[in-house]
Amino acid sequence: MRLMFASENEWLYPDTALDDRTQCPVLDCARGGSAGVQVLTDHTVGGPVPVQLRWQGLPQGVRSTVYRLLPAHVSDNSGAELFTTLDYESVRHFVTRQAPFDVYDMTRPVENSLPDAGRLGLYIRFDAAQDCIPGLYAPVLEMILPEETLKVTFALQLHACCVPPLHKAGFHCINWLKTEQMCSQHGISFPSPEYTAVLDAYLKDQVDMRTDYLMLPAGDPVTDADGRVVDFDFSHAVHVGQRALAAGYNVILGGFVAEWITCADPRLILLWGEQAEVASLEAYAQLRLYFEKLWKTINENGWLGRYQQCLVDEPQLANSDHYRILADICRKFLPGVPINDPVESCNLEGALDIWVVKQAVFEAHLEKFRALQALGEEMWIYTCGFPAGSMMNRVLDLPLSVSRLVYWMSVGYGAKGFLHWGYNVHNPAAQLDTIYWRNREERIGLPPGNGFVVYPGAGGPVQSMRGHAQRTGTEDAELLWQLMKKDEAAAQALIARLCTGFDAYEPSAAALDAVRRELLCALDALA
Repeated sequence: MRLMFASENEWLYPDTALDDRTQCPVLDCARGGSAGVQVLTDHTVGGPVPVQLRWQGLPQGVRSTVYRLLPAHVSDNSGAELFTTLDYESVRHFVTRQAPFDVYDMTRPVENSLPDAGRLGLYIRFDAAQDCIPGLYAPVLEMILPEETLKVTFALQLHACCVPPLHKAGFHCINWLKTEQMCSQHGISFPSPEYTAVLDAYLKDQVDMRTDYLMLPAGDPVTDADGRVVDFDFSHAVHVGQRALAAGYNVILGGFVAEWITCADPRLILLWGEQAEVASLEAYAQLRLYFEKLWKTINENGWLGRYQQCLVDEPQLANSDHYRILADICRKFLPGVPINDPVESCNLEGALDIWVVKQAVFEAHLEKFRALQALGEEMWIYTCGFPAGSMMNRVLDLPLSVSRLVYWMSVGYGAKGFLHWGYNVHNPAAQLDTIYWRNREERIGLPPGNGFVVYPGAGGPVQSMRGHAQRTGTEDAELLWQLMKKDEAAAQALIARLCTGFDAYEPSAAALDAVRRELLCALDALA
């Protein structure tokens, strides 16, 4: 069986030809962190076959996971500005391949069988404990198949520098877990034991990705016989919040309560009932009812200090005044609860505590956001479906390295966290159709993979290479912040070698691997 090694930061495809990379490169791993490598073979699995995994020489405190690489289908390329396109010539300067194509994104853990037919490709992940002994190790994996045996020797360099455990994270991450999508994909509903089991599987996956903030479902309005809102039910939010904190999240966030009508409209309206304008007496009465019930819920569950509130998804410049009114009402009834929102406005001074700013908006208003940071305002970065193009995003036809570099650029801009809405919004057979269509007939859809980084599996999610890139990228962010505090110039110089903006980056996986090695060595020297 012939094989080759490939960086965990580059895409492999079912038709990738083997090259001369037959020796494992040195895999640099911080204590408390992870490192991985892909192994592609010329062997084809004909169907469900048994498999045995045997390890020799794993360092004490290092855990290994072997994943099978499985393909996902990209039917259309990302558009130059938004959605998708069939016009390859307009996007060929930034996409990796012309659609349609298949790419190895799904990663299913190998246990005692390989259930899927196709070419054998693997992703090997090493996780190091905080107290591992630094040094160079050569663990050996033996994969025994019915007619073939694959024997692979790795080169694992454990560094002295350390990624903090999640409960001590200095860089934070949010992925919106859409519970309605989860229920639809798995045929479950709340409340039920099946719902709780599947929810726990998704929460475990997010924590594995170093996602430590979770937005809860919003309270459900309760109406009387005349259709008037008379109460709010937070039982769903309580269930998810309790499970999330038990699973290892640091913070839970209350769901949105209002929305804008158009980006140019100055009004915000409530998300329920008659959708009253935020500045109206009716809206105030309902918001008072909502927040008073929520305040009681927060205190009954002991959430103070670990709870933040979301108000509006992407408040715009035009409705900044309405947002301020809404924030004042929130602060009146939820004293001391921080407000955390993804925003497209730079005119919300004093209205929120954590600014989660879209990458393109941050750069468009860079001087203003820099001034706010100088005043002590906390900034995070987020990505969504727009803009598309070459802007850093977790999609299937941009370089895989971009899914990791977005954390480097975020730290370069002084951000303390990252949000991406697209965690589990996908089609039923996500691996066969990775574009989440808004209008399938007119082929208007989100860029391939933008809506998700997990695939639906039996009883829970199946991880992806892009999801693994979040874990490793947030680990990088923790290490970059450590160096930033000791030698800011050195940290910024390393970042600048890979990216100088969210649309200006070096896509090479080899370059990322080399600069990351320098980061770990620099921290080792400062220890």
